[in-house]
Amino acid sequence: MTPVAPASTAPVPGFTDVLAAERRKLLALRLHPIGIVLILAVSIGVGVFMTLIVDSSTLADAQSVSDHAVIFYSSGLTTWAFVYLAANFVAIEFHGIGQSTFVATARRTRVLAAKFVLIGAGGLVVGLVASVTTAAATQGMLALQGYELLDLTDPGLIRAVGVLVGASMAVQGLIAAAFAVLTRSAVAAVVTTGLISLMPVSLATFLGEWYSEHVPRWLPGAAVESLAGVAAPESYGYLPLPPAATAVIAWLAVLLTAAVLRLPRMGIR
Repeated sequence: MTPVAPASTAPVPGFTDVLAAERRKLLALRLHPIGIVLILAVSIGVGVFMTLIVDSSTLADAQSVSDHAVIFYSSGLTTWAFVYLAANFVAIEFHGIGQSTFVATARRTRVLAAKFVLIGAGGLVVGLVASVTTAAATQGMLALQGYELLDLTDPGLIRAVGVLVGASMAVQGLIAAAFAVLTRSAVAAVVTTGLISLMPVSLATFLGEWYSEHVPRWLPGAAVESLAGVAAPESYGYLPLPPAATAVIAWLAVLLTAAVLRLPRMGIR
């Protein structure tokens, strides 16, 4: 009787393998690398365009009142563009790609963790590059026209440039990625993330002083602004550094955990 050879089994991909595979997928899907290039181009382009079409003295006056008035002018647009890319990077798994992804890597949470790492790291890097290049472009254009520049050695400005846009992209991108799992849709994830960021602030006008003082400052966007040092201490959006960090960690912990618990129970179509 001829012995039967044991069936060979392929090794289970480790986290580094999954991370590398997701990175290749991120680069292979043209929307994502093109979108990142456009984010950087818009960051620089809007800053330069402003100095060309807006009266430079007006920009200089605005900059003298607030260090952040010019260099972060395009930060909202670019942050929400990154948020959509992050949500789409997760949501694509529910519209065809996941059928092959989760055959190759049966541990779905490992795939999701790899996506979270790439989104978080990508947001920090893209945001930092966008901030630095925008600051350089706007200050360079104002310098050419003879206006006083920001003190680029000021620790507060360095903190703002180094933290605000990168942390906003990373935090809001991860929140949208979590909602992309819960809603199975990139658009729904971005809308939900936007409502969380904007709706409580909009309601402050109608819900009175206590609400305005105690609720908006705990939103993820406001907490990131406090981390970056751009929230005025007397404003409703300000938190000291430890509570601001705690708020950001809490938002991410709750939503990312919900996504990790939900994904294994979902059907992939």
